[in-house]
Amino acid sequence: MIVLYGTEPAFGVPQASPFAMKVEVLLKLSGLAYTVVPADIRAAPRGKIPWIVDDGAVISDSRMIQTYLEQRYGVDFSGGYSARALGHGVAIARMLEDHLYPLIMAQRWDWGAAEALAPQLGLGQAPLFGGMWLRLQAARRARGLRRLQGLDRLTAAEQLALVSRAVEALEAAIAGQIYLLGGRVCGVDATAYGFLAALAAPQIGGDAAGVLRRCPELLAYLARMQAEFYPDFVA
Repeated sequence: MIVLYGTEPAFGVPQASPFAMKVEVLLKLSGLAYTVVPADIRAAPRGKIPWIVDDGAVISDSRMIQTYLEQRYGVDFSGGYSARALGHGVAIARMLEDHLYPLIMAQRWDWGAAEALAPQLGLGQAPLFGGMWLRLQAARRARGLRRLQGLDRLTAAEQLALVSRAVEALEAAIAGQIYLLGGRVCGVDATAYGFLAALAAPQIGGDAAGVLRRCPELLAYLARMQAEFYPDFVA
């Protein structure tokens, strides 16, 4: 059985990490047997969550995990879409993971909710790794991500404008569709759901989340995805 080292529910979403949530949805789509174990980030193979262990093989990074599932088990995450549609999907996934993610993290840690995440990171029991330490480290990581992309040189209003443009583009892309690319769920939806749910996290709030909450198509999409993949979850 595949073991997913991910995160427990926090901030009102099923997985605290959007990357861990992406991988769990991919595993649900694959139909393969798996179990989730709360990860200790200090043991993470590449210093980040999630990773999986499968018959002794250790695979980290959500993109590498998806590739592994495709190659090792022949899982088809394409949903039967055309190469053109899947190309659009890759662009959307990269926008979410590489562009929107630093802004999501800024919103999350500015709210100081690190204490809710401490237990599943394996840091909550040691005095040295209390909530304040975790919050400072998470905020530092969030600042580092923004710095790499030059986002720290923008004002808060300008950063919010970037979030708005990305979210509004997704709202337009999904209009009239059940899933992100059309009428069939695919791997791109695992990414989209994980990151949009993180942005909309009810226990975080903030202006960026407010942008998403004004997008009825995306809110309906999030509700459908939760009903399909996490029907028993209560925020």
